[in-house]
Amino acid sequence: MKVLFVYIDYEKIGQILGFGEKFFYRLKLNQNLNYIKRNQKKVLKILKGKSCFNVAFYVYDEAKWKSQSLYDLMENDSRFNPVIIVTKNCAPYGNTNYQTKENVEKCYRFFKEKGMNVEYGYDTKNDTFIPFEELSVKPDLIFYSHPWYVYKTQGPVMCSKFALTFYIPYFIVVAEKWFEYNLRFHQYLYRHYVPTESVKKSYSKKMDNKGINLCAVGHPILDYYYLNPEEEERKYVIYAPHWTVAGDNIRFGTFDWNGYEILKFAESHPEYNWIFRPHPLFYSSVLNLNYMQKEKLDNYYESWEKIGQISQGGDYLKLFKQSKCLITDCGSFLNEYFVSGNPLIHLISEHFEGIEIINKIDEASYTAHNLNELNQHLQNIVINQNDYKREQREKLIKDLELKNNYCAKRIIDNIIEDLK
Repeated sequence: MKVLFVYIDYEKIGQILGFGEKFFYRLKLNQNLNYIKRNQKKVLKILKGKSCFNVAFYVYDEAKWKSQSLYDLMENDSRFNPVIIVTKNCAPYGNTNYQTKENVEKCYRFFKEKGMNVEYGYDTKNDTFIPFEELSVKPDLIFYSHPWYVYKTQGPVMCSKFALTFYIPYFIVVAEKWFEYNLRFHQYLYRHYVPTESVKKSYSKKMDNKGINLCAVGHPILDYYYLNPEEEERKYVIYAPHWTVAGDNIRFGTFDWNGYEILKFAESHPEYNWIFRPHPLFYSSVLNLNYMQKEKLDNYYESWEKIGQISQGGDYLKLFKQSKCLITDCGSFLNEYFVSGNPLIHLISEHFEGIEIINKIDEASYTAHNLNELNQHLQNIVINQNDYKREQREKLIKDLELKNNYCAKRIIDNIIEDLK
C-alpha cells in the first residue's frame, strides 16, 4: 500500500486554537524527522544498488554559486550525472530576497553560457514550481546552497522520498548565528558539510540534533586556489559592501560610515583599477529598507561605473587573485579572499562578532572600525603598498590548511563511502 505524505501545518493549527504559533512546533518537527528517517533507509538501500547517481544542484542565485569544483569533478566521473536545477526562491513580494521570473531566466543563462548541464526547476510561463520528482531525470542526490525560501516540493522533507539531501552553504561561516546551523532545514538534511573540524565541534554543541549529520570537508569555493596555484598579475582594488546597511537583526554592513568615503578615495585615485562588488542583495536591501532613494542609489552605482567596473556575476575568484587589495565587510569574503594571500581591509561593524578562525584572519589582516583607521590602511596598503602583515598572513594560511585542500574530492569520497 502506498503511503502518502500529508503536510500538517501545526503552527497554523496552534494559532487557530489559541495555543500560539510554536505550541505544536515540536510535533511538526518530530513528524518530519521520523518521516525522513524512514525514507533515508529506503533510499540508501536503493542507491547502493546503482552504479551511476543523478545529482541535482539546487540554485536560485548565480552570484551565490560556490560548488563549481564539485560539479566539474562529478561531470568527469562516470559514477555521477550532475545537473544544475535553476529555480526561484519563495520569498514574498516586498521581501529583500524576492525574485521575479527575469531573475530565474538570468540565472539559467549564466549556467547555459558556461556550457553546463542545466534545467529549469521553475515554470516561468505558468509561474509554478516544478516538483523535483517531476524533473526530466529524477535526482538521487540533491545539493542545496540556501537554507531559506525553499519551496516545499523542492525541499528536503518531500525530496527525502527519493533522494539523499546534502547542504553546502553558499557562505563560509564567520559568525555563528543559530539560523546558520539550527533551522529545521538543517535537521532535515542527510548531510551538512562544514569547512573545518572546529566549526563542526562548535555547531554540534548548539544543534538540537547534536550535529549528527555534520561533516567537515573544507569548502568547494576554495578549490579554485588549489586548482589554480599559478600567480596572477595584481591589478585591481575591490570594494565589496555587505547588504545589511540598516536594521537591528544582522548588521555586518558598515556602508553608513564608509560607503561614500571609499567612493571619494577611488575618485581621487583613478590610477588604480577599481571594482565595485556589492553583495547580491545590496541594491534591493538599500531600497527596501528605505535607506536610500532609487535615484540616489543609481547615481552611486553610476559613479563607480565612471571610474571602474561593477562586478555582480558568480565568477569572482579570478578577480580576487588578480587584486591588490580587498576592502569589505562581507563575512563570507573574509575566508574566500584571505586564501588568495593578498592584503585585506576588514571594515568592522560594532555588531560584528567573529568566530575563532575569523579573529585569527583579522589579526593577520587590516581592520578598520572607523574612518581614521580606514584612511591609514588605504594610505599604507593601496598607495604605499606597505603590506607589513604579509608573512603573518602566509603563515596563517598554511596553519589553517585552507589552501591545499581539494574539498570536491573529499565530498565525493564521503558520498561513495556511504553508498558502497
